[in-house]
Amino acid sequence: MAAPSPSLLRLGYFGRAGSFSHVAAERRFPKGNLSECPTVEEAFARLQAGDFSHILVPIENASSGIITNTADQLMRLAKTDAGAALQIREALAMRIELALMARADTKVITKIYSHRAPFDHSRDWLQKHYPRAEQIIVESTSEAAALAAKEKGAAAIAGQHTAASHRLKIVSKTVGSEVANQTTFIVVGPALARPAKPTHTSLVFELPHKPGSLVAVLHVLSRRQLNLTKILSRPIPGRFEEYRFMIEFQGAAPTKEVVDALARIKRLTDFLAIIGSYPVRRI
Repeated sequence: MAAPSPSLLRLGYFGRAGSFSHVAAERRFPKGNLSECPTVEEAFARLQAGDFSHILVPIENASSGIITNTADQLMRLAKTDAGAALQIREALAMRIELALMARADTKVITKIYSHRAPFDHSRDWLQKHYPRAEQIIVESTSEAAALAAKEKGAAAIAGQHTAASHRLKIVSKTVGSEVANQTTFIVVGPALARPAKPTHTSLVFELPHKPGSLVAVLHVLSRRQLNLTKILSRPIPGRFEEYRFMIEFQGAAPTKEVVDALARIKRLTDFLAIIGSYPVRRI
């Protein structure tokens, strides 16, 4: 199947219009046909159903770490027949600027809506300025802004760009500003047209349940000077105390180091899937 051109790309992004994923999608694919997905799970389901050619979802936030919803879906996809075709094609790193916003008639903020990642990033700021406000986690920052627009006394932590579309006033632009914030998004689907040279590789694998099995895999990377950039473990359903791993490292085939590493790791694991070799872009 030929790779879709940017003008024919049908891309589903996480969240509603105005979410950070939507901003990232518009910046990367300004000519693409973009559609919203309220949850990460729905984005992956609709990708596999053929509703989209690609999806764009967050994978990591600098403050809160790896987005486990996305990681879980990648791990599940790796175990299906579609996993070989639907892989990570790009990672997109974007600076995130958060703001606290509320309706113009709100004088006292009693509850705050946001995604988990902004709450993690702004924890100290919220404790200092709004220690008594109820914090309510929702699926996306765009949903948070929509909810705050409906309730007097409610606020949202979301991107500054969402305030105008929901007729919200910005209460503060300094939410967690003492620490730089960045989110990395991934594009998942078949190969893109005119792909850039890959710089990173991600794997999903399962190990024999014995001492040293994970160390052996990490030693393979270390011996070949392949720098580990992400690692996550998730329980394997029905197998108590056993875990499935997802890792990312700097390097990609056809370099000898990566080819040798993958061959060796395959011999050390009970299950191994490459879920993408891709470039990392800043947008």
